[in-house]
Amino acid sequence: MKTKSLFDHITHITSKQTKNYWENLTDADRKTWSNYMVHRFLSMNMNWTDLVNEIQKYKLEPKDLYRLYTEILPKGKQWLRYTKGKKVMKHPEWVVEIITKYHQVSIKEANEYLEIYYSTEQGKAELKSILQKFGTEPKEIKKLNLP
Repeated sequence: MKTKSLFDHITHITSKQTKNYWENLTDADRKTWSNYMVHRFLSMNMNWTDLVNEIQKYKLEPKDLYRLYTEILPKGKQWLRYTKGKKVMKHPEWVVEIITKYHQVSIKEANEYLEIYYSTEQGKAELKSILQKFGTEPKEIKKLNLP
């Protein structure tokens, strides 16, 4: 069975809103969840920007964040087009490899994740945390200009 991706989680939040979704996730599925990325994608709906901005101020557990969004957001298919910057960054291959393993995504998707991580200070901090979890040397992390 294929591991769920960030996009599967977003679909469940917006379209399906399954009550026991979080309880039925495998450990691998839960690893692909990122509060930061969920906030980021949901904020692409201009009607939800203020709501997402308020909710992201609180440090919620992923399970609680899922439940909160499913109770607040209207159920229905949403087109959440991600707006990315024009500048394309070239990321070191080893960083891309770590992100592909961490999120279990393709190289293309890993590069998109990295663009999103580098777009904010909070994202950079989360990327640094991921790299540390994979045993990256502090001096290598420092070369990437992460906080």
